Amino acid sequence: MSAPSLLRRRRRLRLTARGWVAIVVGLVCLVLGYTTGRGELLVAGSLALLLSLGGLLVARIRRPDLGVVRLFSPPVVAAGSTTHVTLRVHNASSLATPVLRTDDTVPWREALPAHTIDTIRSGTVAQRTVEIGFELHPPRRGLFPVGPLVVEHADPFGMARALTAVGDVDRLTVVPAVTPLPEGGPVLIDGDGTAQLVQRRAVGNDDDLSTREYRHGDALRRVHWRASARHGELMVRQEEHRSHPDARIVVDTRLGGYPDAEADDITWPRTAHSEAFEWAVRMLASLAVHLDEQGFRVGIVETGAPQVVDIGERWEGGQRVEAFLTSLASVRLLDRRQEGELPSAGPDASGPTFAILADADEDVVEWVLRQRRPGQAGAVFLLGMRASARERFADAGWVCVDAAASDDPGDAWRSSATEAGFIRGAH
Repeated sequence: MSAPSLLRRRRRLRLTARGWVAIVVGLVCLVLGYTTGRGELLVAGSLALLLSLGGLLVARIRRPDLGVVRLFSPPVVAAGSTTHVTLRVHNASSLATPVLRTDDTVPWREALPAHTIDTIRSGTVAQRTVEIGFELHPPRRGLFPVGPLVVEHADPFGMARALTAVGDVDRLTVVPAVTPLPEGGPVLIDGDGTAQLVQRRAVGNDDDLSTREYRHGDALRRVHWRASARHGELMVRQEEHRSHPDARIVVDTRLGGYPDAEADDITWPRTAHSEAFEWAVRMLASLAVHLDEQGFRVGIVETGAPQVVDIGERWEGGQRVEAFLTSLASVRLLDRRQEGELPSAGPDASGPTFAILADADEDVVEWVLRQRRPGQAGAVFLLGMRASARERFADAGWVCVDAAASDDPGDAWRSSATEAGFIRGAH
């Protein structure tokens, strides 16, 4: 809930129970004083009214002058995990503050503990600053506004309370949770027979780098006898795999491809929210990280205007994956004014092609079908696609995996291996 709506709901300035009692007592005393002619009742009633109304005036005028610094640890957090928030509240006034009750503002529903801050006196910087901390649990990915800090304070007599929003709004970056995908994946067909998706190893000697274990269907001419003798089992050369290190992931980011999309008012900036699209982004993150760990150079292709940063080169270290995931925090569905034209580039990736689609438009389906070369490995994860479009992918030789927004990406990845096996007749 945003700070303005919170202040409207609870009112910026209000009487406390003590203040209302003082007003009622004051009015009763005034009425009795006039009817009975008792002057002392008139004086008591006037004092009670002045005390309550004066409390309202003091609470309104004596607003604390505060500065707020908000720190997140970690600054970038995965959806469903926890980030620790540290608030440093600084008294910028030359006067001491009243006792404060604080509550931070977050856009999603979460019960946050209210904190009571004793009087912050003037003096040195350390004496003027109070630090409080709490935890946040963002439910899904996005860029979320956190703040401002809502401060409640009362007058010295406890007759009235006032709410004030202090400090700026900070942005919390929440990336999609990456699901570790199981080893293996779909068994697909390459030029020399059956082969699993490439797994280039970064350790071992030259034989280890260029060989793998023998699998049913491998040509005998590819047997590497020296490596077989060392490992005690048949090993085959995989030079052809090392010449195909690229992988491509196609994801639909057009609003028209997600019928379940609806207005979303908790992310920043405002956008449309779709559970199917959230699953697509989560699958994109998990699949790209998995393929990168397996040695692929992963390229991301979007049907709309580019929003996702590709995973960088290996010499860049861990930051290359962090930049990719951080870009996924802000990726959103694009409407017709924002989506732009479909990319004109053809299928230039030499490795497997993956696609993640919901109920994409016909022109998008046609475009995605052209992203895979004939005979090239391809798998498409479908979230409620109409039967006619699904059949086009199946007829074109794609491995089709039906998924739901509640499915685990790891289960969908395992299903892709099973579906590929059925296509080859292994089952």
